[in-house]
Amino acid sequence: MNMWRGWRNLHFGKKRQNEISTSDEELDSDFENDEGDEEGPTLVTIDDGMGGIKHIKVKQPVDSQSEIVRNVSEETSSDGGPTQKLSSVGSETPKFGLGDLVKRELKGKNFLNIEPHSEKLRKRIVSKRGHVNIGKTRVSKRRRRFLSDFFNTMLDIKWRYVHFFFFMAFIGSWFAFAIIWYIIIYYHGDLEEDHLPDKQEANGWTPCVWNIQNFASVFLFSVETQHTIGYGGRMTSEECPEAIFIMSFQSIVGVMIQACMVGIIFSKLSRPKKRASTLMFSKNAVVCQRDGTNCLLFRVGNMRHSTLVEAHVRAILISKRVTEEGEIMPYFQTELSVGTDSEGEEDELFFIWPTTLVHKINSDSPFYNMSAKDFLKKRYEIVVILEGVIEQTGNTIQARSSYLPNEVLWGYRFVNLLTFKHSASEYNIDYSAFNAVYKADLSQKSQKAKDVENEEACEEEEEEE
Repeated sequence: MNMWRGWRNLHFGKKRQNEISTSDEELDSDFENDEGDEEGPTLVTIDDGMGGIKHIKVKQPVDSQSEIVRNVSEETSSDGGPTQKLSSVGSETPKFGLGDLVKRELKGKNFLNIEPHSEKLRKRIVSKRGHVNIGKTRVSKRRRRFLSDFFNTMLDIKWRYVHFFFFMAFIGSWFAFAIIWYIIIYYHGDLEEDHLPDKQEANGWTPCVWNIQNFASVFLFSVETQHTIGYGGRMTSEECPEAIFIMSFQSIVGVMIQACMVGIIFSKLSRPKKRASTLMFSKNAVVCQRDGTNCLLFRVGNMRHSTLVEAHVRAILISKRVTEEGEIMPYFQTELSVGTDSEGEEDELFFIWPTTLVHKINSDSPFYNMSAKDFLKKRYEIVVILEGVIEQTGNTIQARSSYLPNEVLWGYRFVNLLTFKHSASEYNIDYSAFNAVYKADLSQKSQKAKDVENEEACEEEEEEE
């Protein structure tokens, strides 16, 4: 009974969390007060079930186009109005049966094929943090190719493995040369009882290395030789030419190992990968009207005071395309013209504050025939790439993000976040409004339909004249 009661509480608790009000006024006011945390609430676009679209608020960005859908069933809220509910794709309303609970737990874990293949979700290609969701399999001679490019392989692997190679390179070389030194000393007879250090002066014996008693002292001498420590207790003599050669060779090998490992660690530390985490992309892209034309807008920002030199932005549309011959290209890449000007052509940024990038939806745009409903229903992903040169180091940096159809808000604009602070005599950037948007009047028709209506209206006016 306790287990049954726990399952019921879990079910109804999740059900209450998924009930989200769709009042536009409430959503807009709440979203404008968000602090812009990447894992915080965000707006998504859904089908309103009446031939249009609607924007609702969810706790975090979605990972696939179909992850957030509208539940057809409606309930009466406390104020008597309908309450919208969200659910994950493929997850039906849980029943109070053990089989349904087991089915829900095993979903997405590749243990049983519970869902039809056509209903499996497709994750985004580029995550919000810029990670590329691509795995490479069946690469011929993969290990050999990675080892041939050892330096870049060391830069790409995780820090724990770099530290492992770092320690093993030194410890392995110490032991390897200690064994060589032990062989030389052993065959020279320095480890015989009458030739040990306390009897060498009495017997008139000259060893290859002074003050060597056993393998432990040989290992210490190997460490001292490789790192030129020179405590003064152990040293080579002129008795053994092979010992002189090994001492010289080990000194060279020690310098090479140290130079390689220090170079790898320095290069790994100085990579601009972490610098990309201080570059921000807006959670949503918006579609609004500028100078009578529909435009796709998104925002980029820099958290640091240091600017990026020669910063520029690219936008790529990844979608399905069918050629005239019937060839299907499921992930065709189309370059979108984006820029800071109203025409969306100047892609270089004067990146001293958050900047809104514009893609003008004209006859050359792939979105020219798409209405508000098409923006939501079609499968595509907009990948945004910000590139620049770090001012302090001169390294080139690249930051990435992406937008799915659910994350494109039709009929919204970004809130202004730049003001002049008179008390400090400087411009102030309010990053709490970085992702904030507000509603704007915009017809749900495509830009092509608007252009056709404008042409017809002009023709009618000419005929009347």
